[in-house]
Amino acid sequence: MTTEEKHNCRDDDRIIADIEKYGLSVIILDATEYLPSFAYSIGLWQKFKHPEIICFGLTTKTLGGLINDVADLVKSGQTIQINRDYDDFFENGDVQFIPVDKRNLEDYFGTAIDIYNTRDFPALQFVWTDRNNKFPWEEGFEEEFIYRQPL
Repeated sequence: MTTEEKHNCRDDDRIIADIEKYGLSVIILDATEYLPSFAYSIGLWQKFKHPEIICFGLTTKTLGGLINDVADLVKSGQTIQINRDYDDFFENGDVQFIPVDKRNLEDYFGTAIDIYNTRDFPALQFVWTDRNNKFPWEEGFEEEFIYRQPL
């Protein structure tokens, strides 16, 4: 077994242990020249039959916190509703959750696919508004944020 394989096994073990202990594990990826930073959950589907959550384009610390905030709602028995405004995540802005097309799961949820050993799980994207409280699909959304939040 190579060092990389050992490292991946240990990561998988940690992820599985986190899911057992906390109900989820949060995967956080730094921005690259091709993609903004993003974070997603693994475990919400397995433990709560709730879609996994993904969020893009904020600081990695903020992304991790937001995924955990959503998970806290799910753990308390709430089901996140799609296309509904939520105003309890940011002081001055709304968020909505939209379904992730299953064809895009492989592009962003690689570790979840490996852990679940399937591509057959639902996911929702946590979509945030700009400084004018406009969503990416609304006219006037701030141009500087367009590429930080792929839909």
